[in-house]
Amino acid sequence: MNGQLKLGEHYICDLSNCDQERLMDARRSRDLFYQAVFESGLTIVSEGYYEFSPHGFTCFLLLAESHASLHAWPEHGYCAIDLFTCNLDLDIQPLINRLQVMFGAADISVRKIEREAEVREPCLI
Repeated sequence: MNGQLKLGEHYICDLSNCDQERLMDARRSRDLFYQAVFESGLTIVSEGYYEFSPHGFTCFLLLAESHASLHAWPEHGYCAIDLFTCNLDLDIQPLINRLQVMFGAADISVRKIEREAEVREPCLI
């Protein structure tokens, strides 16, 4: 017998028409992202950050539940945020709403991908 096992949810968020001044302050934006993810109930176990020249940055958070990343193009007022969690009981929508407000995004697009594995019943001899 074969079946699908839901292992996680992956949210791909495009935040457009963001507050460019806020995004130009890369370290503050990183701190806001960290704070929002932490306060959502997700467990941060490690992080990474890289600042581009003349502007823009990437940061990621390694979570006990998977990962979160933010890629910012301040000159375009745009952020690409990915949130992948295997905590299927956590309502991620409040976090997405908070990120939209934090970065002053006038427009947001969110795609949700169910992460599933095909599982097979073990063969018993």
